[in-house]
Amino acid sequence: MELNIPQKYFILSCNEKGSIRIFKNTRRRAYLAESSFFDLALNDIIDLTDNSVIINKVLPDDKKYLNEFFQIINKNQGKSVTHVLRAMATNEKITRIIYNEIGDSLVNKVDVTKAVTGLVFKTNNYLPNRSVKRELVADLRKEILTADKISPEAFALLATLYGNHDLKFYFSQFEQKQLKDKIALYQKGPTYDKLFELSKRLNRVTLTLLS
Repeated sequence: MELNIPQKYFILSCNEKGSIRIFKNTRRRAYLAESSFFDLALNDIIDLTDNSVIINKVLPDDKKYLNEFFQIINKNQGKSVTHVLRAMATNEKITRIIYNEIGDSLVNKVDVTKAVTGLVFKTNNYLPNRSVKRELVADLRKEILTADKISPEAFALLATLYGNHDLKFYFSQFEQKQLKDKIALYQKGPTYDKLFELSKRLNRVTLTLLS
C-alpha cells in the first residue's frame, strides 16, 4: 500500500470509532507529530541537530499533506525540537490543521470515510474501511516478521506505534520480543546508525513533552 509514515500511523491509530481518539489524546497527537518528523527527516527534507530543526529543501508535492507541519517548522527554524513538537502536540489550533491535512490526504487516496463529530466543538473524524487497515497490518507484519531487514520507514512506524501504546494490538508479546531481538542486531551495524540516533532523539523529546 503506497502510503507514507504519518498516513500509516494515522490509520493504525484509529479504532472502530475512527480517528477521533488521535485528536483527543495528547500522547497520540505527539506521536503523530513524531511520525511526521520521521517522514521528513528520512527523506532529507529536514535535519535534527542537537539543538534545532533545520530545513534542507522545500516540501515536495507528494508530501503536501504535511504542509502545515512544514510551515510550523519553517516559522520555528533554528529552535529546539522540543519547542516545535510541543507546539504541534499541545496547541489545539495547530494540531487540528495537521490532523485534518493528513486525514484528508487519506480520503483522497484510500477507502477512508470523513465525518464530523461533536455537538458544539466539531471535529473531523476519519474512519478507514476495515479492509484498508487489514491490508496495511498484513503488509507490515509480513515485512517485520519475515524480511531479513526492516526498512527505515517500517522501523519508524514501529517506533511510533510502540510509543503510543498501539503496537500490542498488531503484534503478540512473543512477536514483540522477536522484534526487539531483530532490532538489537541492527544496532551493531553502521547502516542504521542515523535511524537509531534519530529515533532516540525524537523519543527522548516526546517523552519529555509527555512527562
